[in-house]
Amino acid sequence: MSEGKGREHISSYIKMRTWKRIFRGLLSRIRIWFRWPEQLVIFTFGLVFCKGLMIYVLNNLMTFLTDFWNLNLKEAAAIVNLQEGLRNMLQICVALCIDAYLGYRWMLILSSILYSAPTVLLAFSVPEYFFNNGKECPLKDCFKTLRHTPFWEGLALIIVGGASQVIPLYSLSFEQTKVVKAPKDSGPTRVKVACCRFVVKLGGWRQFLQKVIRWLCRGFLIMGIITSVYGFLCFKNNWHQRYLASAIAIVIGLLWFLCGFPFYGRRRLQPSPLLTMMRTVIAALQKRHLNYQEHLGQLHCHDGEDQNQLLTDHLEMLNNAAVKESLADDNLPTGNWRLCSVKEVEQSKLLLDLIRMSATFIVYGMVKSLVNTFFLEQADSTSGDIPIIVLQVIKGVTRNAVKGGYKAVFAKRIQRMQRQYSDGVKIGIGMLTSIICCAVASSVASKRLEALRESGLLNDPKARAPISAAWLLLQFCSLGAMEGLAGSGIADFFSHDVPDSRRYGPVFTDTLAGFGILLNIGFIAMIDYYSRFRYKESWVGDSVNESRLDLIYRAYVIPAILNCFLYVYVSSSYSYDNIIGKPEDEPEIPFLEVKQEEETVAYELQSIPVR
Repeated sequence: MSEGKGREHISSYIKMRTWKRIFRGLLSRIRIWFRWPEQLVIFTFGLVFCKGLMIYVLNNLMTFLTDFWNLNLKEAAAIVNLQEGLRNMLQICVALCIDAYLGYRWMLILSSILYSAPTVLLAFSVPEYFFNNGKECPLKDCFKTLRHTPFWEGLALIIVGGASQVIPLYSLSFEQTKVVKAPKDSGPTRVKVACCRFVVKLGGWRQFLQKVIRWLCRGFLIMGIITSVYGFLCFKNNWHQRYLASAIAIVIGLLWFLCGFPFYGRRRLQPSPLLTMMRTVIAALQKRHLNYQEHLGQLHCHDGEDQNQLLTDHLEMLNNAAVKESLADDNLPTGNWRLCSVKEVEQSKLLLDLIRMSATFIVYGMVKSLVNTFFLEQADSTSGDIPIIVLQVIKGVTRNAVKGGYKAVFAKRIQRMQRQYSDGVKIGIGMLTSIICCAVASSVASKRLEALRESGLLNDPKARAPISAAWLLLQFCSLGAMEGLAGSGIADFFSHDVPDSRRYGPVFTDTLAGFGILLNIGFIAMIDYYSRFRYKESWVGDSVNESRLDLIYRAYVIPAILNCFLYVYVSSSYSYDNIIGKPEDEPEIPFLEVKQEEETVAYELQSIPVR
């Protein structure tokens, strides 16, 4: 008996060792396969899908508040603008937090948790959980009842979670698939993938793999958008299922991302250009009694920087931040608030130079906010031959088509002068398109009110205008063209002129758009006050039928025209010579560094810091 038990123990021990070897070999092969950062992008596919799923859920918040909670037009527009504006503006704080504390992976995990929890709260804030007589609020003042629901807690978490997810998700997905250039001396070779064969350059396999993964990433984003559109068409009045399905999808996407967590390296924290600018300003204020021209031999430069770099006379009040007052300043730690290097001072000047140009981008955010507020209410109160979600999809398709068309037709011709001038022309055309958009919307709103007046439905707040929703196609398309020109042009402008532009270019674009959206709340209040004071009636009524949207859109034409003249003046005097570097010249964001020996084909995995 003892010999039999001993043999069983030995055989079980051998099986266990065999399975351990198989598992270690499989794990080593998996790690070798994930030796390149773009292959780790597959773990973000679930969250990219959820990103596309949530786009139209948040963009249709206006109809949820007006159709189901019966809020008046002014209250619903203020809530939507507050949510969207703060969600965009908080991205600048998220970028600082990523660089200084959490890194990209931990921020993406935290934002996904903050994004899934509030959707559950919003799912249980629908009126059917508070009223027994239907899915709509039957009270006259539903805003008081809305205060006692979990809607506000969910909205606050949506703002924080949405702002926290944009930057890390883009950086860990699309940003990691930036196509690297194949070596110039590489030759063509045949590559077989499944049943397909491709001809790529020798050494260009990684470039081909990056393109494939990037297209897969776009595919999952489009699949999320299609799923969202299908959900809106099938569950037209069931907001509870929309929010709940979105929360479940985010949780599943987060769990899939956590599966790839062991294959990432350590997080990498890095200095922020915004923090550097604040340090430079504070250090210059502390040394305002100095004259830097008398201390040109005592300028501070970090190790590895050009020791012969000189300070420019532009914004020379900041030059004192690079002056060493004593020998003890050499022992100050990096990142202190007393002494900055010459390079940091010059980079801070470039950021401060952007303030004038950035002020002309705020009106873009004001006009952009119309699509998720008044445009939606217009579409919701017309004949239902075209669903709202279809109009939003058409706007998105127009945006991408105009953006690609401009790049293919005009951008290369303008680049023969200088690349940055292409961005300025694109922004200018986009601002002119914003004027056309407001003018077209005003004309359509006038026709809609005329149709209501002829049908005797003008005093009915819930009446649908007897005109087709196809009349709104032109204003949705013009707004999409504005986003494709001005929006992408602003992003490209910051990508060329901002230090660390790959990280902070989109952040500055969304922050300025968010500021314009928040400013829109005050602008609507000004229109309401002016109409009451001048005409003894409010242009912003309780519903679309009781409002004068045609006059409101005409009011938006005025700041759009003034902003165009301001942009022409500022851009003509702006210096386009202070270019830090093109995005494609910047180094890629590493995750795992692979060291390939010359004599063998074995790969050695070496973890390096990661964001």
